Amino acid sequence: MIIKMNKFLLILLLSFMIQFPLFAESISLRVKLWNGSTESLGKADSIKVILLRDSMIPLYEQKGISGEFTIPKLDLPEGSPVLLQVSYKSANYNKMIPPVPAMRAQTQEVVVYEPTENLDLLKTRSLMQVVREKKSIHVFKIYLLRNETKPPKSIYAGGLDFYIPEEALDLQGSWTQGNSKMAIPLQFIKESSGKQRVDRAVLPGNTEVQISYRIPIESESFQFKDKLFFESKSGARPIFLKPTDMKVRFSSDANPERLQEDIPEGLQAFMVNYSKESFETTIQMEGGTPVLPVIPNEARGIVNGSLIPEWDVALAAVIGFLGFFFVLALGFDAWKRKQKNDSEKIST
Repeated sequence: MIIKMNKFLLILLLSFMIQFPLFAESISLRVKLWNGSTESLGKADSIKVILLRDSMIPLYEQKGISGEFTIPKLDLPEGSPVLLQVSYKSANYNKMIPPVPAMRAQTQEVVVYEPTENLDLLKTRSLMQVVREKKSIHVFKIYLLRNETKPPKSIYAGGLDFYIPEEALDLQGSWTQGNSKMAIPLQFIKESSGKQRVDRAVLPGNTEVQISYRIPIESESFQFKDKLFFESKSGARPIFLKPTDMKVRFSSDANPERLQEDIPEGLQAFMVNYSKESFETTIQMEGGTPVLPVIPNEARGIVNGSLIPEWDVALAAVIGFLGFFFVLALGFDAWKRKQKNDSEKIST
């Protein structure tokens, strides 16, 4: 009986040591808040220190802060990164601090911005990829958001609305701000049928948003709708489809233009107009060889700051996330100029 009890205590001790290492360290962080809109010392509604281990574990929180200050000593497992999360006027500012003594000893500067509700200041480019699988169609969307406000401000008008069909399954999204490689999982708030909101501010610079969902299908022929909300100023978006042996038709007013240059093998692509009144289009698909999911035996999730394992690797190679905004913006603007010139020729 004593031996069994000793074994039990040993197992309990080992499990405790695994979860809570005995070799902990104490850190104290110096923080400086800077307002990038006013070019002066800033303030914030709150600051949190979060331990990045197997999950995000809150370690510290303080409200009503300003200027420069010191966060008191915090005990955490040795070699663990931490995240500084600053909230100011509906915007969150994140800074990851790696477990490097020299970097932890530095003053951690976090730049915050004054907000504006003017969404017209937000430049947007987007594309959509549609993949036919055996029992569903898999929809991927990428948005490149560019905030070039001067002086720099965060753009926040209660969040951004995205079109997500009522019948969509496996909805997932990520938000990557600026040069940060940290993709933040998105929380969607249902507003109405087909409209879901992401309650986040767009900070100065570039922001990449990825959204993925599936729509179940029951026959060889099917159709679904897509719609523009905050990105409606563009009036159109490129749509990539797979497989190539699938027949595709769009709404009568979509005026699709087939894209031929630099389109990888295995994909068909169109520049598609959305209705000027409803900002909608309908996509009809028929037949085609179902495509096997990219990672059928693994849980879906964000990997290395992206949903890229779920994306068609050929498409990712062509777009290139780093140059995506530049390439797509040039192509789209050239296409819009061509459309305008053609309409002027017809009118004359």
